[in-house]
Amino acid sequence: MDKKKVNRDIFKMVLPIIIENVLQMSAGLVTTAMIGRLLADDISAQGIGNRITNTFWALFKGVGIGATVIVALRYGQQKFHLCRRTIEQVYITALPAAFGCVVLTLIFMDPILHLFTQDAALLQAAFRFARIAIFAVPFMALSSVNAAAFNGHGNTKTPMYLAFLMNGVNIVLGYLLIFGPGPLPALGLVGAAVSTVVSWMTGALTGLALLYARHGYFGHEHHNQPFFSLDKPILKEVYKTGVPAACENVFWQLSAIVLSNVILGYGSAAFAAYNLGLQAEMICEMPGIGFVTASTSLAARAIGMGDDQLYRAYFKQMRKFSFFTGLAASVALFTFAGGFMTLLTDKPEIQAIGRVYVFIMGFAQIPQDLAKVYNGTIRSAGYRNVPMIISFVGIWCVRVPISVVFGKLLGWDISVVWIAIALDQIVRILLSMGIFQKKRVIDRVTQGSPAQPQKA
Repeated sequence: MDKKKVNRDIFKMVLPIIIENVLQMSAGLVTTAMIGRLLADDISAQGIGNRITNTFWALFKGVGIGATVIVALRYGQQKFHLCRRTIEQVYITALPAAFGCVVLTLIFMDPILHLFTQDAALLQAAFRFARIAIFAVPFMALSSVNAAAFNGHGNTKTPMYLAFLMNGVNIVLGYLLIFGPGPLPALGLVGAAVSTVVSWMTGALTGLALLYARHGYFGHEHHNQPFFSLDKPILKEVYKTGVPAACENVFWQLSAIVLSNVILGYGSAAFAAYNLGLQAEMICEMPGIGFVTASTSLAARAIGMGDDQLYRAYFKQMRKFSFFTGLAASVALFTFAGGFMTLLTDKPEIQAIGRVYVFIMGFAQIPQDLAKVYNGTIRSAGYRNVPMIISFVGIWCVRVPISVVFGKLLGWDISVVWIAIALDQIVRILLSMGIFQKKRVIDRVTQGSPAQPQKA
């Protein structure tokens, strides 16, 4: 196998994803920095609202992973009509679910917010943000399915361009609505929520238009089936892979709600530092994020082609690259912990707490990036539930118990919560590597697997 070709395939997919996520994070960073100039309660309120919307985003992102795997398999088999059919089946099932999530959240907004805090002022601020931001969820679902269509075809450039558009809208509109320069009213948190919804709407509808455009993928992938007719075999394939991936993502989001409750016990400044520290960590994590989609899509494509040599080469090269991206992220977090927090907020108390978080997260970057490659390959090999189980063990047997016991119950220093988060990542990569070896995932193409998706 020509390593240059393998590397070219990997970077052709990974680099646009990295740029896409850098753009998304840059917009989030700018918005967070703008909110960071407001009160600590405003920063915390945005964090609470984002926890709610990101839980749903994680759910539909998992469904998108399931769609990506199936589309990539069909693409490798050159069954192009089934690529379009697969995505359309997800549209007609995921979007009604997304609207249902919005309705239920609005109905139960008060008890949901009380899961985070009992502080009356913070609850009021969080309500102002969340009641608007929740309307971004249907567009998050649509964006996730659109991205699955592009990524499954091996096209990661279009999602990158869409991210550029979305984030441009978010930054410009966010600035105008948050601060209200000139004659415009300063809406603060409400302005941040409105800009979030409008940016997601812009990206989702533009992506949909590109898929169905005359020269888009769906413009020539005809299947002669009614759009609204349900295809149970396809839906079964997608959701058998997508539901475990969604559960894996939701585990993290639900744990974040528990951790938010623990951290809020240390005060609004601690929670604000946590949310700002997450932004700093995610900046450094950007290079590694591309390996989630790349490992899933490229492994599935090689399996669909029945090419064992290509399958092995993709895994080995991505494992090597993910190690070095994790190493670079660790060095950046160790070295610039203080600089990141100074950039994000001008509050000294928040900066001090956030610096400790950012430094400790430096220890988690290599395990975190390696796990992306291992779990993406395991999932594409047909072991759909394994990454979900690993995630459950790391989060609910390590991260949450340590944080609750030593943070909330025993009242240790908040750094014990940061250590629990880093330890979770280390446990997960050890489990992933052990299962990868035990199940001989590297031999997937030559030996087959009882978990192999059906070939439509």
